[in-house]
Amino acid sequence: MIIRASILLDKIMKYSSLGLGITIIVFSLIFLKFKLDIYKVERDGQIVEAQIIKLPNYCGSTRGKYYMDLNYQGEIFIKRIPAGFCDKHKVGELIQIKYLEGEESILFVGEEMTGEFIAIGFFLLVGIVSVIYGMFLGRKRR
Repeated sequence: MIIRASILLDKIMKYSSLGLGITIIVFSLIFLKFKLDIYKVERDGQIVEAQIIKLPNYCGSTRGKYYMDLNYQGEIFIKRIPAGFCDKHKVGELIQIKYLEGEESILFVGEEMTGEFIAIGFFLLVGIVSVIYGMFLGRKRR
């Protein structure tokens, strides 16, 4: 009876590891596709001036997520802003952004995607290791 429970536990762990690994890989690839589109803006975008058309009343807390609306050549962009941004800027002000025609995302000048690519790479690696572990789990115990 104990042997059957051990075999059952091995199978549960194997399929759980496989399922988790595949899920992590799929979501990592989805995020990678999205971030590659933003990377195009970082790599090929041009620095332009856009007008701030909307700011939150308060953005001093580091826990909150704050957004501003920008207008560039009649297109409206929504950009996440860091805490304290609205204390330094006001509606109607022109700020420099990185813009690439045809892309929906914009970046602040100097904003980089390197850290996000490292994180996605780490999650892909964890997913691959989990799948490999799940594929070979239990073979050594028999």
